[in-house]
Amino acid sequence: NRYYDLDKKSPLLFIFIDEFGKFLEYASQNEPEKELYFIQQLAEFANNSDNNIVLLTTVHQNFDAYAINLESTQRQEWTKVKGRFREITFNEPVEQLLFLASEHIEERQSAIKKEKTVNELVELLTVSKAFKTNEDYVREIAKKLYPLDAISAYVLTLSLQKYGQNERSLFSFLESTDHTGLYQHSILTDNFYSIAEVYDFLIYNYFSFLNSKYNPDFAAWKAIKTSLEKIESLFNGSISDYAKIIKTIGLLSINAQGGSFIDRDFLVLYSEKSLGIPNADKLIEDLEGKKVILYRNYNNRYILFEGTDLDIPTALYEAGNKIDDITDVVTLLNKNYSLPAVLAKRAMFETGTPRLFEYKISSQPISTKPEGEVDGFINLIFNERDILSDIEKLSSENQESILYCYYLNSKDIKDLLFEIEKTRKVIEDNLDDKVAVTELKNIVVHQRNLLNHKILNSFFGDKTSVRWIFAGKQKELKSQKEFNSFLSFICQKVYFKTPYFNNELVNKHRISTSIHTAKRNYFRALANDWDMPQLGFHKDKFPPEKTIYLSLLENNGIKLCDDNLSNLIEPHNDNGFHNLWKASVEFLDSAKLTKRNVSEFTEILSNKPFKLKQGFIDFWVPSFLFIKRDEYALFNVGIYTPTINEDILELIAKIPKDFEVKSFVLEGVKLDIFNSYRKFLNIDLNKNGNAQTFIETIKPFLVFYRSLPDYS
Repeated sequence: NRYYDLDKKSPLLFIFIDEFGKFLEYASQNEPEKELYFIQQLAEFANNSDNNIVLLTTVHQNFDAYAINLESTQRQEWTKVKGRFREITFNEPVEQLLFLASEHIEERQSAIKKEKTVNELVELLTVSKAFKTNEDYVREIAKKLYPLDAISAYVLTLSLQKYGQNERSLFSFLESTDHTGLYQHSILTDNFYSIAEVYDFLIYNYFSFLNSKYNPDFAAWKAIKTSLEKIESLFNGSISDYAKIIKTIGLLSINAQGGSFIDRDFLVLYSEKSLGIPNADKLIEDLEGKKVILYRNYNNRYILFEGTDLDIPTALYEAGNKIDDITDVVTLLNKNYSLPAVLAKRAMFETGTPRLFEYKISSQPISTKPEGEVDGFINLIFNERDILSDIEKLSSENQESILYCYYLNSKDIKDLLFEIEKTRKVIEDNLDDKVAVTELKNIVVHQRNLLNHKILNSFFGDKTSVRWIFAGKQKELKSQKEFNSFLSFICQKVYFKTPYFNNELVNKHRISTSIHTAKRNYFRALANDWDMPQLGFHKDKFPPEKTIYLSLLENNGIKLCDDNLSNLIEPHNDNGFHNLWKASVEFLDSAKLTKRNVSEFTEILSNKPFKLKQGFIDFWVPSFLFIKRDEYALFNVGIYTPTINEDILELIAKIPKDFEVKSFVLEGVKLDIFNSYRKFLNIDLNKNGNAQTFIETIKPFLVFYRSLPDYS
């Protein structure tokens, strides 16, 4: 189909390639390097804006998945080519698949008889929180889904999304005539198609993938298989009911969301209503006794257990008697607990500079100065003594961007740390028991998550057990939004001279490799084409180096090329660059009496009240020194450098400590002596000394001096 873009000038062609995945599959199996080169050329052709081509393709899985059987070097090439395509992932909602299934399955007369049980299973699904559901919607279609029950329907659709292809796999299931399919089940029985039947269908139709190393849930499926094999040797007689419970627990452990309640009440009720097991309570007890399944108290669910001789609850109880009470809460918190840095969003929006606050845990208030990419601290203070007044006093004296958070009651956190230490002790004593160690590590992970929850939930709300202190005063922060907004207020107060510089390519602590290339190009243009409009960059093109020039200099009123050469080069716009320019000029003025190292200049800009990011400093310092190049002498490792070219600019950014500046100061007697020399050489007198006039004056004397014989 041929369409035209809005300005009606050039045709825009859409090319749609269906079943592109089949070609990728063929390419990966037959001369992958040759075919991959073709795909790369195709992508480059489509990405060329001059061609006005939009290429659309469809695949059934991730681009990388087609290269899964190739060697590592070939897979890396596939990953590179993947970057030339933009992936639009299609994740269909589970409710949509359930709706399609409910419309496809004809409502049977027996569903009316089972209506009460259907509703009970919907209620069980809701109470257990096994899946994120819309209760009213599920209740509405549950009867239409019969013989699928509400829970098995969710397990089925989620599994088909993971291991199949959404609707295609769903309709394959609905139309399947094999012994594991819905059709045969409906003919042979009038019972629910439960999670156990879903397991049989999946293992029959997706066996090769489920038992391959490419299955992300391989370990969980292997655990189900191992548990089914185990019950064959542990129990005599019919084991079909035991197997159904095993399959149910196994698939729920793979698909049910975290925080769900897969406890005994759930299993008993589901077994009675859907699995058709009247004595489920006894069977679950048997499986627990034989250590085939295990109930995890900490996350309220049953799991399949490989088995261990260690009695974990007893071992944890005994470990409590072997370790001392927690006295050093801070050390243990730093060992077990970490929070990601917080970005002050409003501060970034107002200045373009990302402001990061790092969490610091201590027993006493800190007064550390933020350095590097860290712009402030959120100091979490745990101390059982009442030190609130001490914190307020230090906070009023400290001028750094530190927000103090004092915990009034740390007993719950102390108890959790004690539980973690007990679990660690049991792990140390049973390192040879891999099954027990795996289970204990899971307990530690849960306890750490709970610790994280306890600390974060104490921050805000009516029942908060913390006090926030800044600048010697307590602050009430009711929500995460207020908290983040207050961090921005701190930045505004402490870093009040930060200029507005909206360039995310540069305004960061570490710039990317591609911007390093742009930096070299920018310095080259600055050194060689400073007297051309926009440094000689193409008028209609915007490479990153041009964007950097515009956002750093020209958009702030700092024009290097102006029709009126008498104009001073300095910022005109009121966006904070006046403060930056003033501080930069003051640094040069301070170098009139004695040399000053350029690293001192960068240090001024990297501290409050500016605290500029290193990426910004690496561009600003060389740019400013180049603009003011006639007002000072530059020394590189003590050697005078008369000309500042692109290499010098690059070195100033990389190694500022190797460079020194000495500003010219000609006034009074010094100016008279200077002009006496110029008069002697028949050169016009000068009122202001700069690099050019100094070199112009000194050069004849140096030439004369070097022409003298050695004796003279």
